[in-house]
Amino acid sequence: MSRYPHLPAALLGLLEVGPWEGTSTELYIALEPYRVEPWPANPVALSLWLKHHAEAHGIQVEAHHTGERRVLCLARVANGLKGATIPAHSGTIPPNTAAFWSFPTWGALLEGLPAVFDSHPSEITFTLAYRYPNWQSARVVKRFFLEPEAAEDSLRYPQVCEVRIYPGEVDIATVWPMENRIEYAEL
Repeated sequence: MSRYPHLPAALLGLLEVGPWEGTSTELYIALEPYRVEPWPANPVALSLWLKHHAEAHGIQVEAHHTGERRVLCLARVANGLKGATIPAHSGTIPPNTAAFWSFPTWGALLEGLPAVFDSHPSEITFTLAYRYPNWQSARVVKRFFLEPEAAEDSLRYPQVCEVRIYPGEVDIATVWPMENRIEYAEL
């Protein structure tokens, strides 16, 4: 368990809009709205946590020096930093490093399901999650029902911003945080 259990969700929330670049002090300040104790005491503690734990939480970190400044570049592993290779299937991240599969539309998800299943042949359940600008929803779906459930949801909620599939059962509030989230769950 991480010393700062709320930090991964805060970082992933910050990275929702895309990669982030700046000093560790600037990052510490940018994360302030997401702050929940226990929290790193200072930018140095934050940098050390990033160095040792970020990758395990789906966060890519690169550091370089520009004169006197040490600059950090952060991105979700799924989105990658500039210069990262583009996955073969435009709706996914590479299966061997995938924490989740991301699709811009329901149609892309339905087209990409065979690749998801090929990458996770023994997985029995998946978490299906989707987001609109002001709300998101997620639920666990058995493999056999994933395609028909996604097709039905595409009719119910056609204008999604993003659809994700996570192998297994995940806590969506932790892995895909969103402020003011309203959850919808179907039994």
